[in-house]
Amino acid sequence: MKEGFIKISGGPTHVITWGRWIEEPLDDVPEIVICIPGNPGLVGFYTEFLHLLYEQLGEKIPVWIIGHLGHEEPSKDCKTEVPCLKGNEKIFDLNGQLYHKKEFIQRFVPRNTKIHLIGHSIGAWMVMHLLEFQDIRQLVKKCYLLFPTIERMIDSSNGWNFTKIGIPLYTVLGFVIPLFNRLPKYLQICGVQIYFWLLNIPKSFIETALEYSKAPVMEKVIFLAKDEMVRVRDLDQSLMERHLSLLKMYYGTTDGWVPVEYYKEICRKYPKIDAELDKESIDHAFVLRNSEAMSRIVGKMIKEHSEILK
Repeated sequence: MKEGFIKISGGPTHVITWGRWIEEPLDDVPEIVICIPGNPGLVGFYTEFLHLLYEQLGEKIPVWIIGHLGHEEPSKDCKTEVPCLKGNEKIFDLNGQLYHKKEFIQRFVPRNTKIHLIGHSIGAWMVMHLLEFQDIRQLVKKCYLLFPTIERMIDSSNGWNFTKIGIPLYTVLGFVIPLFNRLPKYLQICGVQIYFWLLNIPKSFIETALEYSKAPVMEKVIFLAKDEMVRVRDLDQSLMERHLSLLKMYYGTTDGWVPVEYYKEICRKYPKIDAELDKESIDHAFVLRNSEAMSRIVGKMIKEHSEILK
């Protein structure tokens, strides 16, 4: 595993790779896997899942993940700082994050390398819209949309909770986050450990959670989520029809963002769709507790469409 921050769309972006670093030659690499996360887009939440996926693929296909711009801050010795949100909203909203991923692929993936493109949650929306760029579509072998938030986010139970409860709470109590950031690190860790204990989240994510709790990061995460509520409304049927053959979709049965009814409706609209309903009670935020199961499931999907693993 190798990781670092690279400048994309004017800001430092956290990237982690298994098998081949992004700046190493890829001329002899016929296929790679690229994962676009959900929101929050902190790559630390995905390391266990992608490490296990890399092993599922026999360590024969490089696996990359790119975080969302502004969702992590590099160390103080980094030459590039994350721009502030105010005055730079266009690079942090949904379209900005989409073009951020477009620039990454165009810069680092050679024309002779095929991509297995994973999109989790809002990352699935980004994956689908990346296919609208012809030069990227030509590189894509298959897209794997996991718990895809591609329609009616605000109508879901979690969408209602976020807009009616989450946003007002953040507006009123947002001042607590900078105060939390000023606490000694050991007290911050204690606070996160208590929260993790209440929600039964593994302690291995503490460092990533501390990064997430930084005020400049949190405001960009919330800003993107608000934009999602506005932008991700009705299903883009023309987009679906243009790229249906490239899509493999995986829906949950206990998903507060993507209820089972969305799965049933999309299957009725598109009888030929390659969509699957989870049978293992895996959470929408699978990276927290279900990485092993999802790595096995996604590994099987990729093996079915990979030329070098057949």
